[in-house]
Amino acid sequence: MNTLNQSCNLSRRRLISLLGCAGSGSLAVQNAEAHDSSSHGNSSSLPALFFDGHHAYATGYHPIYIHHIVSHANSLAHLPYKLGGGHRQLIDDGYDCSGSISYVLFRSGLLTAPLTSVQFAQYGNSGPGKYVTLFVKPGEHIFMTVCGLRYDTSGTVFHEGPRWRTTPRNYHGFLQRSIAGL
Repeated sequence: MNTLNQSCNLSRRRLISLLGCAGSGSLAVQNAEAHDSSSHGNSSSLPALFFDGHHAYATGYHPIYIHHIVSHANSLAHLPYKLGGGHRQLIDDGYDCSGSISYVLFRSGLLTAPLTSVQFAQYGNSGPGKYVTLFVKPGEHIFMTVCGLRYDTSGTVFHEGPRWRTTPRNYHGFLQRSIAGL
């Protein structure tokens, strides 16, 4: 019996390792979830996204739209910041804050055309969403959290572009917007 328990524990550790949710990646998601979701939208009782330090991954517990949002956000995670990127043409070689959010929501079937941060202030519903919350400072900046993990163009490196972020940020002055059902 003891050998069976050791085998199961080893199998669980191997599975966690293969999923990329062991070590600093999963710790980063837990920290991001604890910081972002407690007072800034997205319920902490939701299953967290897996995060490997570069890409996020939805699980079988997340609705299909969350899988789409995360996948499309991941597809931009290597591109640089580009002022106006994603507005004149949806497929671009770099994205600004509203261009990256527009791309993700458009490709996920939740938007019909790119929006600016001013326009996003009227998008969806007021207040935090269950899975996705948009944070908008009209005319200045927009970012989103998905199950507590922040997707943002402002990070620690100048002009780094859209990325999943685990570092804390200032939420002061941002309006919270949500998407019906999400």
